[in-house]
Amino acid sequence: MFNVSIIVPVYKSEQYLASCLSSLAKQTLEHVEVIVVIDASPDNCAAIAGEFCIQYPERFRKIVLEKNVGVSMARNIAMQSAQGEYIGFVDSDDYAEPNMFELMFCKALTTNADVVSCQMRSFETHASSVEYHNIPTKEYYDDTFVTNKLFRRVYLLSKQINFYSNVIFEDEPFAYTARFATENVAEVNQVLYNYRMSPEGLCRGDNHGRFNLYDKQLMLARFLADMERRGAIEGHAAELLQCLANHALSALYYHISAVDLLGFFSFIDHLVGKYRLLERCAVVPQDYKVSRYLKFRGSATQIVLLSYWVKARQFKQQFSVGLLSPSLSSEGAK
Repeated sequence: MFNVSIIVPVYKSEQYLASCLSSLAKQTLEHVEVIVVIDASPDNCAAIAGEFCIQYPERFRKIVLEKNVGVSMARNIAMQSAQGEYIGFVDSDDYAEPNMFELMFCKALTTNADVVSCQMRSFETHASSVEYHNIPTKEYYDDTFVTNKLFRRVYLLSKQINFYSNVIFEDEPFAYTARFATENVAEVNQVLYNYRMSPEGLCRGDNHGRFNLYDKQLMLARFLADMERRGAIEGHAAELLQCLANHALSALYYHISAVDLLGFFSFIDHLVGKYRLLERCAVVPQDYKVSRYLKFRGSATQIVLLSYWVKARQFKQQFSVGLLSPSLSSEGAK
């Protein structure tokens, strides 16, 4: 039996896949299986994964799907065949530190945790440097990744926790549901996972703003309905309010029309009211984003003006970075 099963869904990532799988081949935890799911990728990914399966037959195996099913279903398919005591997820363009899964598995054993998380950082590769930035994961609404976590396999099975199919932002409901359904949660206070910021990613770029909002609405509506079905609204109203407030304020940064922005705020208000989150909070969280959301939610004028202010500040910051870019690039990674 393996200590950890690491699931890697793969689609059109041949440029980065070898680096990702190399980081998993170097893991210091001995009893690890890496399940590489080739999601009908039309490039050379299957061959790259096959080379690792030949070189490390005791650690790597691949599943080749004839039809593209998306990252959620690819992960769900791999979970069905996973044999590890714990399950972890790595994206095919990212990489893990060599001791990531050893440290997290040891923490899981010593704390009997169902979910273990670690800190993570993003990175961008430039012509002559790599720039790193720590990703905040202190608050619930910040730590929505699955790639910086380990999940006890029998726990996921017993709680019937899977990834939503045909939904972008699939990590967030999975991570929330897994943490809300247990009190056995632990953390390794080290940066162990490296998240690549790709300009061609699904959720990045100005043109994706409007569609991202629609996708978020689908995800959030399904997630809140799932929480209600599980009977988890009452005990986690404060965290869910924080989650929705964060999504509302994040929309201020999207390059969308005022009509779309106001529509999204209205949708968030609908969820807050439908599930009576404010009434169900024993104490309304003293959180900056919650207070800002509650302050502006009732005024269309204030919401639009706030979005203009946010974008003006964003432009100013980008302009400043542009002026300073030569000196920044010479300093290398930060």
